[in-house]
Amino acid sequence: MQFQGLSKQYRGQGVGIQEMPRRSAISTRRSALNFGKPITIAALAAVLSACSAVGGMGLSGANAAEPKPVQMAAEVQSGPVAPTTSKFGPTAVGQKAAQLRSDFEKLKTNTQTRAAQLETIRTQTVANVNSYHTRVGAIRSRLQMGSTPGNPELLAEWSQAQTQLTQIDADIATLNTLSAQVSGDAGTSAFILENIRAAYNLSGALEEDHRQLRILEDEVNQNAIVIDRALLSLNNEINRQAVYVTNERTSLVQLASDINTGQSYAAGSSSARRVAAAAPRAVASVTPASFADKRPLVVIRFDKPDVVYEPALYQALSRALERRPDATFDLVAVSPNEAGQAAARRDADAVFKSMTSMGLPAERVAMAAMAAPAVTTPEVHIYVH
Repeated sequence: MQFQGLSKQYRGQGVGIQEMPRRSAISTRRSALNFGKPITIAALAAVLSACSAVGGMGLSGANAAEPKPVQMAAEVQSGPVAPTTSKFGPTAVGQKAAQLRSDFEKLKTNTQTRAAQLETIRTQTVANVNSYHTRVGAIRSRLQMGSTPGNPELLAEWSQAQTQLTQIDADIATLNTLSAQVSGDAGTSAFILENIRAAYNLSGALEEDHRQLRILEDEVNQNAIVIDRALLSLNNEINRQAVYVTNERTSLVQLASDINTGQSYAAGSSSARRVAAAAPRAVASVTPASFADKRPLVVIRFDKPDVVYEPALYQALSRALERRPDATFDLVAVSPNEAGQAAARRDADAVFKSMTSMGLPAERVAMAAMAAPAVTTPEVHIYVH
C-alpha cells in the first residue's frame, strides 16, 4: 500500500502542476536564466512552496475519486461443511472431505464418550477401595484388641471385604474393555489421517477443497493426541490396579488366618500356625483311575522354584464355596514316578497349609497321593466333592 500511495501522490502533483496558472512565474524564471540574472533564494522558495500546496490539492482529489481498500479477515471454519461446488457441480475432493469430516465427528464423539466412561470407572473404583479398606481396617482393629478364634462377625466382614475386592477386579476388566475400545479409536484416527493426506493428491480439486482438508487434518491431529494420552493413562491404571488387587488377595489370605486364630499376625498367630501345621495328616494312596471321571478345580504345577499359586487358589476356592457352601475337597499330590513322590507330598502339604490359612476348615480337606506317568513335574490337583 505504501508504494501505491506514493505513486498516487506524485501523479497528483503532476496533474496539479499542469493545471495551475504559473506560466508567468515560469516565464520569469526562464527569462532570468536566459539573460543570466540569478534567481534569488526567496523567489525559489516561493516557487517550491506553491508546488507543494498545489501537489497537496492534487492528492486529495485523487483519493476522493478512488474507493478505499477493504481488508478481508481469514475465516477459521470448523464442523461439518457441505462439499465444495463449482459451476460443474460438487467436486470429488470436496465430497471426500465431507465424508472424512463425518467420520471424524463420529470419532470425536467416541473420544468424549470414552473419557466420560473412564471417569465413571475411576469414581466407582475409588468408592470400592474406600469401602474395602474400611472393612479390613475394622477387622484388623478388633484382632489387634483380641477376639475369639473364628469369630463369625469377623468372618462375615471378611467375606464382604472379599466381595468388594472382587468388584475392584471387575473394574479392572472394565478398564481392559475400555482400553481395547480406545485402541480401536486410535486405529480409526490413523486411518482418517491417512485418507486426508491421500486426498491432497487427487485431481480436480478447488482451493477451497484443500483448505477444508487442512482444517480437518489439524483437528484430527489434535484429537489423536487426546486418544494417545487416554490410552497411556488407561494402561498405567490397569497395571497399577492389577498389582494392587494381587497384593490385597495375599493380604486377605493372611487376614483369614488371623481371624481363625483370633489375633493379628503381630500378636503371635504365626506360632498358632506352626502348631496347626505340626498336626499329621492322613494321606491315602490312589490311582489316576480314581479321578478319571472328575475334572480338577485347580491344577498347580511345581515346575520352578517359588511358584505363586495362592491368589489363583484363593479365587477358585471362593467361587466353589459360593456355589456350594458345604463343599469338601480332595487334595492330591501327583508325581511322575515313585522317585518324585516325596517332592509332591511336600508341595501338597504347602498347598494344604495355604488352604487352611484362607479360612477353610482342615476337616473339609482330604489328602491323597498318586503317580501319573503322564505328568513331567510334581503337581497338586484339587477336586470338589
